[in-house]
Amino acid sequence: MKKILFLLVSISLFARENPFVSVVENNNNQQVKKEYFSSKEINLPSDARNLQYIIFEYKSLTGTIKKYKVPINKAINWHNSIIISTKIKKAPTISLDLSVLSLYIKNHTLLVQTDDKLLRQFTLVEPNRLVLDFKSNRNFLVYKKEAINSFIKKVIVGNHNGYYRVVLYLDAKYKTEVINTPEGFLIDFK
Repeated sequence: MKKILFLLVSISLFARENPFVSVVENNNNQQVKKEYFSSKEINLPSDARNLQYIIFEYKSLTGTIKKYKVPINKAINWHNSIIISTKIKKAPTISLDLSVLSLYIKNHTLLVQTDDKLLRQFTLVEPNRLVLDFKSNRNFLVYKKEAINSFIKKVIVGNHNGYYRVVLYLDAKYKTEVINTPEGFLIDFK
């Protein structure tokens, strides 16, 4: 009995009032701007004669470390540098004007121009989709548009009882940030 009492007392001494409150306080309120990769010049060792593979090790959307192997199998001159760089794709601005809303797509952002209230948003996988529900009592036909641009493959807008749903079919998994603006909702796909 004494052992159980001792155990209960010692456990209660180390417990916090609210276990969901962070122990570490973050006083740094500065936003960190994401720095994107642009280019890297690499010099190979003097004994390199044939480039077999280039292996990219990266952190995925879920935070796991993955590898992507690109087969090359070509002769190289080790005196020459190898340059790896990114190519920026200039995407045109695409606009879709519907009876209930307008969509403006540029690069990896989407502006949903509407006065209606956003009820909920969620993502679905296989295929990857972002679903947006807006409060409205309007009646309209289902709208479908395919092959929108490089990352939004299809848009479907459907009418339901008391709301309408916008479904965006995406080419991959994205983290989305929805920002309420005076024009509507700005969605950033990361």
